[in-house]
Parts: sequence; structure tokens; C-alpha cells
Amino acid sequence: MPTNPERRAQILDAALDILADTGVGGVTHRQVDDRAGLPAGTTSNYFRTRLALLEATAARTVDLHWQHVDALQTVIGQPLTRDGLVALLTRMISDPDEQFRRRTLARFELFMEGTRREELQPFLKNLQAAAMKSASVILEAAGFTPSPEQVGELSRLLNGLAFSSLTISPDAPGAADPLGTTDRLLRAILET
Repeated sequence: MPTNPERRAQILDAALDILADTGVGGVTHRQVDDRAGLPAGTTSNYFRTRLALLEATAARTVDLHWQHVDALQTVIGQPLTRDGLVALLTRMISDPDEQFRRRTLARFELFMEGTRREELQPFLKNLQAAAMKSASVILEAAGFTPSPEQVGELSRLLNGLAFSSLTISPDAPGAADPLGTTDRLLRAILET
């Protein structure tokens, strides 16, 4: 397998873009080569099978999420008020920057594919661990010392809210109010 780390990252980032745009079905060697602007066959030189490509894409998602956790730790750096915590989580869920939105879509695509491909489960467990760590970092910056169970529960609930925010129009009947919902979730979990 070729060992050019920049080219490898270029390939995997193109695969993540395809996941966000068209879903797992669009992630083929040829499509990734096209999206990355690489000669035909480059992706298959790095990842011989489609499963190897999906596994590496899942691993790249984990790496990017850990980078996000590190960035959060640096950016937050100061105590958050409860209102600041709610505002931060609401913004992350309902108004993420474009890159975070696309990576979240790709992450959800991988989780869905993990229900059909057991081989992806170890990567997805690592991704969930990174998501829980980011939730813990944010909560601790607001002065909470949540238990692992509280972090896990909040992470799962916020994932559900993020999924809804990405897939259901805010104008649709029954669409969640992200600010109110986030506040209620935090209150229910952290004040028990």
C-alpha cells in the first residue's frame, strides 16, 4: 500500500464529502478518485476493497472528531455559564459551520452503515467515545462533573437532536426548538 499520508488524507476527505452528499452508496473507488481529482485507480492503490475504504473513512472520521475535541478544549478554556453552555450546544446542533455539518452527516451515514456491516463497529465505538469526550469537555467547562452515564445519555440525546436538525426542516410541523430542547435535556440529565 502506498504510504503518502497527504494523499491518503485527500482520498479519505473526498470519501467523507461523498458520504455527506450522496451517502454510503456513492463511496466507490472511481467516485473518490473523481472527487479528489486523482488519476483513476489511485484510491484502489491505497484501499484494495470498498470495505477497506469504508473502514479507513470511519477511522478518518474518528481522527477528525478527536481533533475537534482538542480544539474544543483549547477554545473553551474558560468557564461557561449554564446559558453559555446551552447556547454553545444549541449552535453546534442547529447552526453548525458547514464543515461540521458535513462531517456530522458523514458520521450518521457511517453509523447507519454500521448496522449492516459489523466490520465498522470498532471504528464507530471509537467515534462514540470521541463524541462522549467532547460532551464531557463542554460540560466540565460549565462547572458540571457529570458521571459517565450522564455523559453517555446526553451524548445520545444530543445526537438524536442533531440528526433531527439535519434531516427535518425547521419549518416542518413538530420540528424541535433547539434552544428549548437543549435546555430541557441538560436540566433533565444534570439536575437529577
